[in-house]
Parts: sequence; C-alpha cells; structure tokens
Amino acid sequence: MNYVFTSRSKQITYLLMGIGVIAIVMGFTDDAHRAWANLLASNFFFMALSLFGLFFIAMQYLSQAGYGVVMKRIPEAMSQYIYVAGPLMLLILVFGHHDLYHWTHHDLHDPASEHYDEIIANKGAYLNLPFFYIRAVIYISGWIWAARTLRKLSLQQDLNGGLLFHKKSITASVAFIVFFAITICTSSWDWLMSIDVHWFSTLYGWYVFVGLWVSGTVFLVMTLLYLKSKGYMQKVNNSHMHDVGKWMFAISMVWSYLWLSQFLLIWYANIPEEVAYFQFRIEHYKVIYFGMLMVNFFLPFFILMSSDSKKNPKFLIFVGILIFLGHWTDVFVMVMPGTVGEHWHFGFVEIGTFLGFLGLFLFVFQRSLAKASLEIENHPYLDESVHLHY
Repeated sequence: MNYVFTSRSKQITYLLMGIGVIAIVMGFTDDAHRAWANLLASNFFFMALSLFGLFFIAMQYLSQAGYGVVMKRIPEAMSQYIYVAGPLMLLILVFGHHDLYHWTHHDLHDPASEHYDEIIANKGAYLNLPFFYIRAVIYISGWIWAARTLRKLSLQQDLNGGLLFHKKSITASVAFIVFFAITICTSSWDWLMSIDVHWFSTLYGWYVFVGLWVSGTVFLVMTLLYLKSKGYMQKVNNSHMHDVGKWMFAISMVWSYLWLSQFLLIWYANIPEEVAYFQFRIEHYKVIYFGMLMVNFFLPFFILMSSDSKKNPKFLIFVGILIFLGHWTDVFVMVMPGTVGEHWHFGFVEIGTFLGFLGLFLFVFQRSLAKASLEIENHPYLDESVHLHY
C-alpha cells in the first residue's frame, strides 16, 4: 500500500512554509542576528530528525532487530530531508557566520588589535573558517551518502529479495555508525557549542545526540499513530507501539540524566569561565530554560512510566507533541544566548520560522513516503516483525 500525499496535506505544508518565509523576511528586516539565529536553531532541529532516521535504520541492521521492520519506511522518509537540510546548513554557515559565531571576527585573532582575545586565538587551529567549512562539507556529504545508500538498498531488497542487499545494508550501516559517532559530536561542537566560544563541555556532543534521538522517536511515534488512523501501517500492532513508546520514555530519561550531569558538574565546581554558560541562561532565559526541563523530563517520567500509557494513543500524542516542542526549545536555548544575548524575543519570527521549517520537513517527508510502498517486502526479519507480540 502506498501513502497518498493528498492535496490537503500539500496545502497545509505550503501554508506553513509561507508563514516561515514571512517570518524570516520580517526577522531580517528587524534584526539580522535574530533572523540568522532562528534559521540555525530550526534548521539544526529538523536536520536532526533526518539524522535520527538514518541512525534508527542503521541500528536496526547492526542489532539485527526485527520489531522495526514493518515501520522502516518512516525513518527512511525522515532521512531524505538531509538533502534539503544539509545545503541549507551550508548556506547559513557561509552567509551568517559573522552574526552567529563571535570567533569568526578577524580582529580577535590579531595580537595588534585592541579586541584581541588570547583564548579564541589559541583555538584558531581548529576554529578557522576554511577548516570550519571543510568539516561541514565532510559531515553533510557523508550523511547524504548514507541516506542515499540505505534507501536505495532497501528498495532493491523489496524488488529482488535474497540476502545480498541486506548484507550490503549492514556494511553501509557499520560505515555510517562509525562516521556518525564522530560527526554528530564534532558538528555539534562546530555549529552549536562554538557559539559560546569561551565555554566547552565534554558531554555536549552526547547531550545533543540524545536530544536528537528523543525528538526523532517522538516524531516516529506520532507518525505511526497518524498513519494507522488513516488506514495505513496495519501490520504495526500494540506491541510495536509499546516498543517505540518505551524508547520515547527511556531516551527521555537518558537526556534528563545528561542534562543534570552536565549542569551539576559545572555548577558545583563553580569555575567562573565554565559556570557562566548556565548563569547567563538562568538570569536571562529562566522561564523558557527551566520550563523546557520540566516538559522534557517530568512529563514523560510521570505519564509514560506505566505500561498502559505507552499503548494509549491519546497519551502518546499529547506527551509527544509537548516533548517535540520541548526539544526544539532546548536547541533554541543553545543558540540564542550566544547570538542575540539578553536582547532575545519569542514572537512571530521565532514561531513562524519554526512553522516554516516544520512545513518544509513535512513536505519532503510526505513526498518521500509516497514514493515507495509502506509495506516492506523480502526482508529476512519481516515475519518476526509482523508477528511481534508480548
């Protein structure tokens, strides 16, 4: 059965994208710093969803898991957004670097300048624009290769059967996971952590990765529920929903653990150059900062702890939407303090930019979803997946 990308769905995505364009234009008209920061935050967040799609597919192959086979078309479609998000990220980095990254200003590296910053200058071997762009191209090229390869092999297996394409998918997944383990950390250092150039955290890359995992799992859950309500994905049963619901709960707890670990270790040590990162956010972003923590930790902890709630569509949708917005807010709080500082806003520009990227992501996702049958064929673990039962 093929997913039908209806004209109504297209109109909704066009509307959302239109709102986004208006918001971005208004942002640049009012304050370029604010506009570039919003572009970076929303593009990174939705690009992370496509990376989750790749990660989910690769881990299914490497772990030889069966439960995810019947839902594999969803993460495959999510992964195809990297074709859009990757080039967009390069454009943001090339044209917005002076507004986003303090370390890109030449006088900070010049000992003769009154603005010379010794700390930033000492990081110049890594934080310099040519190397910065080279790394970005390598990251995005590798991710696009993985998205293309795993999708192509999956469709070929549907057509031809056998184990050849399955084994090739495992090999490609090994290569991707090794590459991804490195690049998800280094890209988060480059694109997010270097905004606050004087600060660093050894947990930062893992923290960003787990946030990506939670957001992607939430989108996967909500998409499954939506498709089932429309008569698709009938092979996905309550046991499958229970599995992905457990992932949503478990990874939310891992994210909370990493957030608390990073915060407590730095806050307790009370070293000025380290604690300033949190102090600024607590002073100027207190409500949104701790509100994000409450949503991303307490809601899944108290609502998703019971087994029945993970099988209840109403609970999963309610909690999922809040967690999804909560993790976008998390990225927002990573970006804004180091770019616009205390002169931040949360208005039409921020909401509209988010909605615009949401529309763009949904357009690419649904278009990709409609290009192949939702029913997986000839996968060696298909029978196990179809008859999953607890």
